[in-house]
Amino acid sequence: MTSSVNPALFEEDEDKEDSPSDEVTIQEATEEDTTPKSTVEDTYTDDDWFDADKYKQAAQIAYDFSIGKMREAGDQERQTGAQQQAFREKDEERDYKQSQKGYRF
Repeated sequence: MTSSVNPALFEEDEDKEDSPSDEVTIQEATEEDTTPKSTVEDTYTDDDWFDADKYKQAAQIAYDFSIGKMREAGDQERQTGAQQQAFREKDEERDYKQSQKGYRF
């Protein structure tokens, strides 16, 4: 089995060398081309979906809410601890009175 290769595929066309479409042109970069059209600061200036000031306000509200929740939890824990201490003291007092009554008989 022999494969035949068309030699016309590998021949270069002499007319292609003279055609202007194959020429590579180098254009000089102008100052306008090298400057970025927008900067990082301008990223969200025209964006209606993202407002940095509103985001900061919402973050502050969330922060204040979480701080308030943590303070309430701390107050509740201290109150619960104080209640437990009061119950322990009452139990100890009751146990002490019961033990003293037991010795009297």
